[in-house]
Amino acid sequence: MSNFLGGLNTFAIGVIMVFVALMLLIALIELVSKLVTKLEQKNAPAPTPAPAVAQPTAIEPVEEAMVDDLELVAVIVATIAASLGTTTDKLQVRSLRRVERHR
Repeated sequence: MSNFLGGLNTFAIGVIMVFVALMLLIALIELVSKLVTKLEQKNAPAPTPAPAVAQPTAIEPVEEAMVDDLELVAVIVATIAASLGTTTDKLQVRSLRRVERHR
């Protein structure tokens, strides 16, 4: 029984020392982080005001959405071709629709 209590005592001391060491490490990291932030703010140049830029109109071009869709189709076709072990010229996309997934 004495060996068990001695082992339990050694275990408790080891766990406590590791916990204290980790807490000191966390405190040291926080301190260094705050010091680095203060030094970066001190050495940062003053921000210059950006010139006024005209805001875009509310009308969005339709071609931009079409380009994004074409890129998406190209990526999907390339992925399917790679998984099938073929080239993209042997695949044909007839339709594309979004499937909503509920989790």
